[in-house]
Order: sequence, then structure tokens, then C-alpha cells
Amino acid sequence: MNFFAGLLLLLMPEENAFWTLAGIIDDYFDGYFSEEMIESQVDQLVLEELVREKFPKLANHLDYLGVEVAWVTGPWFLSIFTNVLPWESVLRVWDVLLFDGNRVMLFRTALALLEFYGPALVTTKDAGDAVTLLQSLAGSTFDSSQLVLTARMGYQSVNETGLQDLRNKHRPSVMLSMEERAKGLGVCKESGLASKLYNFKREPEQLVSINDSADQMSDVADGDVDQEGDSGDVDDMYGALTVNSEIDSLPDPKDQVTWLKFELCRLLEERRSAVLRADELETALMEMVKQDNRRQLSAKAEQLEHELSELKQALSDKQEQEQAMFQLVMRVEQELKFAEEARISAEQDAAAQRYAANVLQEKYEEAMASLAQMENRAVMAETMLEATLQYQSSQQKALSPLPSPRASAQDDSFQESQSRRINLLGPFSLSWRDKNKGKQNNASDCTDAKLTDAHEQREEAPSIDDEKHGETQKPDGEWTVESPRGNDKAESPKKDRIHIITNDMNGRHGQLQEIQLD
Repeated sequence: MNFFAGLLLLLMPEENAFWTLAGIIDDYFDGYFSEEMIESQVDQLVLEELVREKFPKLANHLDYLGVEVAWVTGPWFLSIFTNVLPWESVLRVWDVLLFDGNRVMLFRTALALLEFYGPALVTTKDAGDAVTLLQSLAGSTFDSSQLVLTARMGYQSVNETGLQDLRNKHRPSVMLSMEERAKGLGVCKESGLASKLYNFKREPEQLVSINDSADQMSDVADGDVDQEGDSGDVDDMYGALTVNSEIDSLPDPKDQVTWLKFELCRLLEERRSAVLRADELETALMEMVKQDNRRQLSAKAEQLEHELSELKQALSDKQEQEQAMFQLVMRVEQELKFAEEARISAEQDAAAQRYAANVLQEKYEEAMASLAQMENRAVMAETMLEATLQYQSSQQKALSPLPSPRASAQDDSFQESQSRRINLLGPFSLSWRDKNKGKQNNASDCTDAKLTDAHEQREEAPSIDDEKHGETQKPDGEWTVESPRGNDKAESPKKDRIHIITNDMNGRHGQLQEIQLD
């Protein structure tokens, strides 16, 4: 009680600690700290039964060592693990205990600690070692979360209802033992039974020797009476007194019965321990027999060797596969490297081609611009040529006063030359429009309109020019034309210029087509 009272004083003022302690003892541990401590003994019996149910092997080993579970778990319950676990673990256990409102968490925590350290306890060979080991291991339980989790989740079957049933089962036996103990204490106080039992336990041969001596004395006395019937009364009285004194020196029969009961209990305990030890030895012997089966061991060894050879073969195959995979990965890396280099070169080529395409596009645009300029110049040249031809024809017609057959022939030759000139310019203008694929339609339409107007004017011009140049028609249908000389000489330089311009434009048009094809 003093352990958790000190802990409460550390956590709160003195008065609050007192009332908290009183509430815990009255509500949670009623009957624990009474004079008989009946509830504490009942809980220890309940815990022992749970340990035998949950950990039978550990319980058998503790019985073999002669260790009672209550020797270790009794202080745990009385101090609520205050002097057993680290403080952090103690506070976590207290939280759950106060939250639940009962003592179930005590049993769950004790079972969790036995689960943690049970395998270590099974290896001990002495009772002192088992108790010391369990106490030391419990004091090193610093993982409070794992402890509480195991206690809460691993032992959910341990609940208040089941504990109450077990308490009701073991409480009568505890009450009976308390009554027997009270009676035994009364007998010992009255007759000094403890000292006599101690003498009986230490010198049981003395009782036998005393009984033998008494028998011998009685036999001797009888013999003396038979053989010496006439002996004196003094000797008989002396022998009787001697026998009586020896009989009086014998212990009380009740004391002997009590001592025999204690001996019987001790022998029963030894027998129980012997039976448990025999069971453990039998179990160990069976395990040794199973483990000492040489045939199975040899077969198992052969199987293990076969498995080892298979594992070695699988390991070698795996190493070969890893080597092949490594080579494949190296090859793939090389191919990726080559592909990366090819990609870089392709990107460079694509950039160069884009640059060349841009340059060609610029050249193409420049050529188209120059071509448009040349077309405009050609249109202007055609217009100027048409105007010049019309002017010359009008001048010739004005200068020819009289019509004559020669003049008509010259007029025909002049019209043929005009038509020839127009025919020379016509294909150029048409082919130019076809090659430009519909571009600059306005300029070409203007040129066509001008050319058609020129043709119509030429068709109407002879009648007007004939009148101006003095062309006359004879009654028989013949025309006479008089025209000035030297017209053919004036027209020859203009024809040469037209041929030069046409050839130049055709050459540039061929260059433009080559650029487009590139």
C-alpha cells in the first residue's frame, strides 16, 4: 500500500492523495488489505488457474521447481505493479485500471508479463533463479505500449464475469483454510504443538526405540514373574515403577496423530511432485526419442543435401541468368547510346534542313517579288508597245494619201506584222499566268483586257486608216494603198527588244521552277 501511496503523494497534494487512496482501496481493492487478506488470496488462486490454463508448460515447470505463482504475483497485485514495472508502464496500467473500474487489468497485465518472459523461466533450474529472473525481467519492461496492447487485446477473454465465477469457486476453500489455520494456532498455543512436532520430525527413531524398550521391559517383567515367582515385592514394585515412568515419557497420541497428518501431507506433496517430474521426464524422453531417430535423421540429412545441391544448381543458374541479363543490359545501354547519338545527329540535320528551308523560302519570296516586278514591267512594256503600234499605224495611215494596190499590200503586211507581234506576246502572257498558278490575277486580267481592246481597235482601224491614208477601192474590187517607206526599218529594233525581254523572263521563270523543285 505504501508504494502507490507514495506515488499519489508525488502526483497531488497530501489531502487529495489520502482521499484518492481511500477511494481506490474501497472501490477497487475491497478485502485486499484486511487482516485476513481473503480477496487477495482468492485472486491469487484465480490467477494460478488462469496461468495453468494459458501456460500449462510454464505451470508444470514452476511446480517442478516448487515455485508458487503467488510468491511472485502477490506483491504485484498488492502494490499495483508500482515496485515492479517502470513508472511509465505503471501509469499506463493505472490509466486502464481506473478507466475500467475493476481489477481485470491486474490479471491481464500479469498474464502479459508471463507471456513475455515465460520462455526464459522455462530454462531455469532452481526456484530462486526463477523468482529472481522474473522480478528482474519485469523491471525492464520499458515498452509500455506493447505491454498494454498485449494485455488488452491478447486476453480479452479474461473479463469481470469470468473472474467473479472463479472467485466464487475458490473463495470457500480460502475460508476453510483460514478456519483450519485458526484452529491449528489455538492447539499450538495450548499444548506447545510446534515444539513437539519439531522433536518428532527430527527424532522419529526415538519413538520406535522407546516402544521397543517398553516391550522388552514388559517381557522381562513377565519372565521374571514366571521364573522367580517368589521374588520380593520390592523388585516387582521397582520394575512397575520403571515401566510406568517410560510409558509416561511417551508423547500424547493426539500429538502423534497431528504429526502423522503433517507427514502425510508432506508425502502427498512429494508424491505429486514426483508424478509431475515423471510426466516431464516422460515428455522429455519422448522428445529425445523423436529427436534421436537416426533413420529419420539420416533421411533428413540426405534430403537436406539434395536440397542443398538443388539450391547450389539454382544459384549457379541464377548467376548465369544474372550474367546474361548484365550483358543484355550493357548491350541495351550501348544501343541506347547509339540511338541517342543518332537522335542528336538527326536533330542537328533537321535543324540544318529547317534553316535551309527557311533560306529557300526567303529566296523563293525574293524571286516571287522580283517576278512580280518583272511581270509589272512586262505589262507596262506591252501597254507601251501597243500604244506605239497604234500610234505608228495611225501615222502611216495619215501619211498615205492615195490608196493603191501597193499600199494595200503594205497595209496587209503591216497588219500581219502587228498580229505577229501580238502573237509573240500572247503566249508569253498566257504561259506566265499559267506558271504563276492563279497569282496576280488582277494584273493578268488587265493585260488580257488591254490585248482584246487592242485587237478590236486593229480590226476597226483599217477602215478609218484607209480613209486617212487615201485608200480607195476600185470598181473591180481592188484596193490601192500608198504608205511611206522605211516602216519596216523602224519596227526591227522594237522586235529585238521584245525578244530580249521575253527570253530574260523565260530564263528567270526556269530558275524559279528549279528553286521550287529543290
